[in-house]
Amino acid sequence: MKHFTHLKEHSNEELMGLVDEALELKASPRQDRPLSGKSLAFCFMNPSLRTQVSMEVAASSLGGHAMTLALGTDTWKMEFEDGAVMDGQAAEHLKEAVPVLSRYCQVLALRSFPAGESWAKDKLEPVLSAFRKYATVPVINLESATGHPCQALADLMTIRERMNPRGKNFLLTWAPHIKGLPMAVPNSAAEIAAAAGMNVTIARPEGFDLDPEIMKGVRARCEENGSSLRVTDQVPKAYDGAHVVYAKSWGSIKDYGKPLPSDPAFRAEWMVTPDKMKRTDEAVFMHCLPVRRNLVVQDGVLDGPWSVVVDQAENRLHTAKAVLLKLLSPKTASRRHAR
Repeated sequence: MKHFTHLKEHSNEELMGLVDEALELKASPRQDRPLSGKSLAFCFMNPSLRTQVSMEVAASSLGGHAMTLALGTDTWKMEFEDGAVMDGQAAEHLKEAVPVLSRYCQVLALRSFPAGESWAKDKLEPVLSAFRKYATVPVINLESATGHPCQALADLMTIRERMNPRGKNFLLTWAPHIKGLPMAVPNSAAEIAAAAGMNVTIARPEGFDLDPEIMKGVRARCEENGSSLRVTDQVPKAYDGAHVVYAKSWGSIKDYGKPLPSDPAFRAEWMVTPDKMKRTDEAVFMHCLPVRRNLVVQDGVLDGPWSVVVDQAENRLHTAKAVLLKLLSPKTASRRHAR
């Protein structure tokens, strides 16, 4: 595994193997320090809590030296476009910055949200693409315009702790928000559920379909596993029979960058409530956090028996360890080889 930036680059078996390793690491943490002497640069262009802390703790617990950089704040402002005349605020180009970091560190990781002005431009992920192009070491995607693969591994790990996902029903439901959010998390949530052999239902209002290319990949994974994929705008009916309910807001490609509807009735229709959860087959409720209470989901769900969001967040740590070991210490990534 050269990089870990997009789920589509990894087979179902490879993704399941990473989750297997994370489950083993959680049950029996390693006492050796396989990443001793290795340095890792975690580069953030956007705020973070779980991603930053989980990656730093994962690296240090395995013996690595983690450095977190806020690009443009801790560093010079960065340019990424080829041929740019750098007479603005950016003092350094990624063509130099990324190779330099590669000389210092054994892994580079990047969190770069979309600009939110043009989906056609954002889906190209220019900064992440530049990191991959100019890096001479493995690159990890800590969330980009199209995906959040590290979150997806933790999502599947959380599901695996509670059920065998194959054949179970996974509901990804759109939820209200004050602004249009990136599609990274819903994209990856749908793809990892499909990779695990779950029947995937995506409930969203009209006009909020995920990108067709992403959906093509989700559909292909479902077909490979003999599971189903459906898209609906029928709530609360979509909750019927679900074993997992994953709520997330995302913006519309059609009205990209525009505010979300704020009509109270519309928000109430799509907010996750205890009444909707009671229609499921004893489902767990999932969200990547942070979550806006009583807008995305009611208190009764988050504070009730359905919620596994804190466990889900904890599992970011164990899956981060699995990814780092796979990239930096593949011969000892499995505990079977470490003993």
